[in-house]
Amino acid sequence: MRLVSTAAALAACCASAHAFSDTSPFIMWTTAKLENPATSDQIQSMGEVHTSVEKLLADCPTERYLIVSQPNVHAGDLLPNDVSPNLDRSVRKAEFMYTVAEVAGQLDMQTISTYIRRACEKPFIDELELAALPSDNGAETLKKNDEELGMVLEQYEREGSYTVIYAGIRRETHKTYQADFQDYQENVHTELKRSLHGIQQRADNSTRNLPLFEKYQYFSPGIFMGLVSLVVLMSILYAGISAVASLEVPYGAFDKEMGPAAQKKQQ
Repeated sequence: MRLVSTAAALAACCASAHAFSDTSPFIMWTTAKLENPATSDQIQSMGEVHTSVEKLLADCPTERYLIVSQPNVHAGDLLPNDVSPNLDRSVRKAEFMYTVAEVAGQLDMQTISTYIRRACEKPFIDELELAALPSDNGAETLKKNDEELGMVLEQYEREGSYTVIYAGIRRETHKTYQADFQDYQENVHTELKRSLHGIQQRADNSTRNLPLFEKYQYFSPGIFMGLVSLVVLMSILYAGISAVASLEVPYGAFDKEMGPAAQKKQQ
């Protein structure tokens, strides 16, 4: 059964396309006529999609396979036909298409490629990873990616049967800011050296022509405290010496008594 367009295939789940920001769309179309998979739910897990794709490609329906990865794309991004006209044109020519608007989990395109190589005998496989869509102005990037995809699809259409697997994958496009502390410290040290050098120059210029007693400090708080303590101690020493010096003792106090009174005391 031929399906008319990518937009028509994804319109059934357009409302949920904006409800799940961590899901990605999956589209597979081929020139071979295949049977529809067991489930057509537009919200499936990564494992369910891989199982359905392996069943569809088990018999190697075509000679060539193109695996396209579009980072950061959502189902809502593919709904306008004017955004990806080459993709829509190629889908219109397909004999069979299998789509899932919301795939939960990270699709492993390498696993699908490995399965095709294992199931088919010397298959021709091309892997194309398009530029990641930014958080803003994603439509412009999607148009440029569609032009690149269109050139590859034209070559496939001229050479016979083919199968295209187009899937969105999640990938961060913004860069995490990392502070370069080493450069920051070097800049701070440089600024400090400049500031200290400027302060020193200003100090030298301001004190160069001053008088001697204004240029240098000869009387500090430590010197003042030492002088006060010295005055107090010298006052105490002076008082002690003066007290000792004021003592008056007669010379007779040290003479031995030899009179009658002294002889009686001895007896």
